[in-house]
Amino acid sequence: MTGIGIIGSGISGLQLALRLQQLDVPVTLYSEQTAEELGAGRPRNFPARFAPTQQREAALGVRGWEFDDARVYGWAVTVRGEHGALEFPAALDPPASVVDFRLYLPHLLGEFTRRGGDVRTGPVAVDRAARRHDLVVVANGDRSVRELFPVDPARSPYPGPQRILCTGLYQGIREDSPHTLDIHFVPGAGEILRIPFLSRLGPAHVLAFEAVPGGPLEAPAHLDADADPIGFRREVLRLLGEFAPGLRERVDPGRFGLIAPGELAQGGVTPVVRQGWARLPDGTCALAVGDAWITNDPLTAQGANLGSHTAFALAALIAGADGPLDEAFCRTASARLWEHARHVVEWSNAFLAPPPPHVRELFGRAAADKRIADAFVSRFHDPEAMWGVLADPEGVESFLAACTDGRP
Repeated sequence: MTGIGIIGSGISGLQLALRLQQLDVPVTLYSEQTAEELGAGRPRNFPARFAPTQQREAALGVRGWEFDDARVYGWAVTVRGEHGALEFPAALDPPASVVDFRLYLPHLLGEFTRRGGDVRTGPVAVDRAARRHDLVVVANGDRSVRELFPVDPARSPYPGPQRILCTGLYQGIREDSPHTLDIHFVPGAGEILRIPFLSRLGPAHVLAFEAVPGGPLEAPAHLDADADPIGFRREVLRLLGEFAPGLRERVDPGRFGLIAPGELAQGGVTPVVRQGWARLPDGTCALAVGDAWITNDPLTAQGANLGSHTAFALAALIAGADGPLDEAFCRTASARLWEHARHVVEWSNAFLAPPPPHVRELFGRAAADKRIADAFVSRFHDPEAMWGVLADPEGVESFLAACTDGRP
């Protein structure tokens, strides 16, 4: 046996492979798809990569797309309420990078291969890979993997999807402020987001409905946009007019629609944390990262960023190990990775519930003071700090005092 085997070519698997390669740790990447196949097909996610993730990409030598069409510089937040809408703009500093994973993942896989990386394409069984390597790390979330890493009920409070999603790539929307994300919170119904985005077909707008199950925003998730594009478009415009009228006013009816057939993702995501390691039939162990370990609802845009953080943290643990990469290592590594991941999970889960009074107070203060708004939105770069603010009233009170004292 030799080196590390990584199963999965998402952001977690690819950044882990690149980092281990950089640290001179022998690594084999198992990818079900070629780079060309990763760049094809329907979109599966619409990630925003925050500054720390971009810094890790720079360290790997794979940072790209350094231009405005791939950046988000600010947010425009609208919170609907009984007495009208609360609104505030906020700067996101540094900007987020918003690039289609059908561009991003082939780029990383190509760099790993160009640098001499060992890539095996096609399906592979975890136990078979484990026989070839000192440690196998699983970074994809297909059904067989879900059986290997069962749900951790203590860390998975939701039995099913808390939002039903309909997210696509659109044209024909005007921006009030260039390179700014719009997010509309509709209490009891869910959220509507518009994000400027660099798609594989060029600049576009992500338009996302995150619907509370059974609520009024759910309908588009059940429509067939390919079979009835006119009916689908009509329903999207109707919902924008009712729940995000300011955004609806910026739609050009003559140009509005999906940028191409199939550029749409629909369905539900159940937020779960799975067991972080598993004992295989031969007594060896496998570690889980990425979608094999944690699935968060995309509302807080932390999935790709957690995957990147985990990849670097695990690479450091592997490279610094002074003993065998056995069950004891897997137990310890998984516990160490959870120290950061739990903040992301707890915050993401909390954001799916109606905001408590101290968070509503924060939104109100942000609408009245741009220093608070900017500091709040920029905390999305740092989930540990963000959860420290939002977890309880004392966190919000301390945050507000720091902002108004000039110490955000």
